[in-house]
Formats: sequence, C-alpha cells, structure tokens
Amino acid sequence: MSEEIPLAGVVGYPIGHSRSPAMHAHWLARYGIEGHYVPLAITLQHLESAIRDLPKLGFKGINVTQPYKETMLSMADQISDRAALIGAVNTISFREGGGISADNTDGYGFLENLESSARWWQAKAGSALVLGAGGAARAVVVALLQAGVPELWLANRTKGRAETLA
Repeated sequence: MSEEIPLAGVVGYPIGHSRSPAMHAHWLARYGIEGHYVPLAITLQHLESAIRDLPKLGFKGINVTQPYKETMLSMADQISDRAALIGAVNTISFREGGGISADNTDGYGFLENLESSARWWQAKAGSALVLGAGGAARAVVVALLQAGVPELWLANRTKGRAETLA
C-alpha cells in the first residue's frame, strides 16, 4: 500500500443527492483499487479557491455536477475540444504543477449506454427528443448530432434556456 491514497470526488451544490460516491466506492472495492471517491459540497463563493486547493489534499481529479458544469470552464487552463464544443465540463484532472484540465464525457457515456442497451438503435433512423437544457443535455445534444440524428427536439422548463442550447 502506498503512502498516499488517491482521492477523487464529485463537486456540486447541493451534492447529497449524488449517487456517484456509492457507485465509485463499489467499483473501487470490487476491483481492489486503492482510493476514495468523496462528495464535495462547495458553494459558488468558495468554488475556485477550493478547487485549486484539492490537489494539495491528494485529489487527482473530480467529476462536476450541477450547478457548476458551465462555470468550471473558466477555471480550466486546458480544455478538451469536446468540452469547448459542448460548453460544459463534467471531468476535471489535476496536472503536475497545479494545472487544471477539463473534459466532458457525458455525451460519450450516453451514446455508449444507448448503443449497448438498445443495439437496434440507429442515429440516422429518425428524430430524437432531449429533455432538459443543462450541462448533461448539452453533451447529449452534441453527441446525438455528431452520431447523425437528422432532427432533434428540445424540451425544457424554461424556453430561453432551450433556445440558447438550440
């Protein structure tokens, strides 16, 4: 066992609803991987200073949930093409020297799940409906369009946010 146990987590506010810590704890234990995955309830007021301090505490990276998926773009000094296109982040990696790399794997995960669970599904076969216009919805919209969905419908509680995403 090494001296330093790697840490990862999920940041959001509130965060108590997240199932990520339980899910990651299961897989870490199942495969005997050293590390801990913790929920981080950080208010917007303290977000940037807290994120910059996480590597000092042993964090290797974090996942990002609402309401910070779009906010985190401004803190990263390296942004993947995918995250830039989506305009939202769900994965932060801390680099040597304190650098912050941002990515978004929401759309990739959505398509992988769809393709493995509904093998009959074909992007080009017809329209798709996306419910919501938040950070994850942004990623799903990009993934569906890149996969070749010919027509996309958006439904959201607020018309303005759906129009912005469209």
